[in-house]
Amino acid sequence: MRCPNSRGNITLFLHCRLHCTGARYGSEYEVSKPVLNSMLKDPSLIPDQVLAKNIYQCTINDCCYGPLVDCIKHAIGEEHEVLLRDKLKERNLSFLDENKLRTMGYDKTPDIILEVPIAVEGHIVHWIESKASFGDDHSHRTYLNEQFWSYWNRFGPGLVIYWYGFIGELDCQRDRGILLKDCFPTDIVTLCHATHQQSPESTEGGQ
Repeated sequence: MRCPNSRGNITLFLHCRLHCTGARYGSEYEVSKPVLNSMLKDPSLIPDQVLAKNIYQCTINDCCYGPLVDCIKHAIGEEHEVLLRDKLKERNLSFLDENKLRTMGYDKTPDIILEVPIAVEGHIVHWIESKASFGDDHSHRTYLNEQFWSYWNRFGPGLVIYWYGFIGELDCQRDRGILLKDCFPTDIVTLCHATHQQSPESTEGGQ
């Protein structure tokens, strides 16, 4: 999908970044990449006031890319992670969140690891990843390669929640251990629940 505020296929802020990246090599003053990134995030650091104003305008008018968009995406992501934790607490499910896991020495982890696995639609779930976005083909394949399969290798099968929906055909890895949902599941089966659901016949047979 093309961003409405763009030049060709390049968004306004990305155009500024590319322009400044190219310009810094032709300048009489050497500007390092970290300094350039800081200036793009905070245009008030740019000595040229005209350039600073132009970059500021691009930042606030670009609805697809840039530090302002990154802040909004981060805030929405945090909001849905809080929602996920609240849902788990409502169901009295014990879990470790990403912050706790990092203090335990894990570097790359899902948002949630369940201390006791659950079953969702007949599939075992050890971990849950929250994505406050729409799961399209490109983003999902990227997540699979860079995140989900590594979680699967380390922690076992898990659940990914795309809160804003996903392309139905992408939910094709269930048998391999990655389940997709667009909301918090309601048909959760816990180990305790499964034990309590044993039939009277099986109980009597064990006496």
